[in-house]
Amino acid sequence: NLDVYPSSTNFLLARVAHANDVHQGLRDAGILVKNLHGSEPALENCLRITVGTDDENHALIAALQSVL
Repeated sequence: NLDVYPSSTNFLLARVAHANDVHQGLRDAGILVKNLHGSEPALENCLRITVGTDDENHALIAALQSVL
């Protein structure tokens, strides 16, 4: 399950169960996102995802589908 918060910036804040595992799975797939889990209680299980090019966004979606 992936919950994405509304944003008007060039990045998305997403809450996902087991953020550390998802972060590592994305890294293994060559997708770099910022893991915010552990930085502050309000950001528990959150990842910060920068909006990229169409190709980068498609790669992110494919990797997320595989990891989740």
